[in-house]
Amino acid sequence: MAEEKKQQENQVIVGSMPYRVSMAEVDAYGVMYYARFFEMFERGRTELFRALGFEYKQIFQQRQILMPVVEAACRYIAPVVYDDLVTVETAITSIGSRGIRFDYRVLREDVVLAVGFTQHIFIDPQGRPVNFGKEIVEELKKKGIIKENQVVPTQEQEEKKEENLSDKLKKLVVERIKDEEKPN
Repeated sequence: MAEEKKQQENQVIVGSMPYRVSMAEVDAYGVMYYARFFEMFERGRTELFRALGFEYKQIFQQRQILMPVVEAACRYIAPVVYDDLVTVETAITSIGSRGIRFDYRVLREDVVLAVGFTQHIFIDPQGRPVNFGKEIVEELKKKGIIKENQVVPTQEQEEKKEENLSDKLKKLVVERIKDEEKPN
């Protein structure tokens, strides 16, 4: 079950869940197959939604709303191997009237192994866009998870944040390479 928490400084809703890597998820070298990260991400967002009081099954059955992924990415930083116990952190970083974005981090202890995101749209069973994001925000406000004056960042703000994160990640990788090249 996801643990629900809020990061006040970023005003982002975050959940985390433990995840043990099985033999079925790794390749011949014992390293988690790259596409399996997206399955982990899906479990993370499902558990985050469940912790927030929204269940995919309930949303689809009662409201006939689907949330297909329209964009996804993952940056692999370090290998995840068989029997690793990792933590999957899932954050709702943007909610619009017709879509939602989730960002993810996969950690082993305090080491970030992968980061990624998925962007979803809200549609009806016929594939037509529907407004559902406002309902999610209102429900989160009712539950006290989002305060009245608290705003979830817009897509444009998230893109700027992502660029900054990307720059920081590049800097970290360059520093690691330089450290490895230094003679002992």
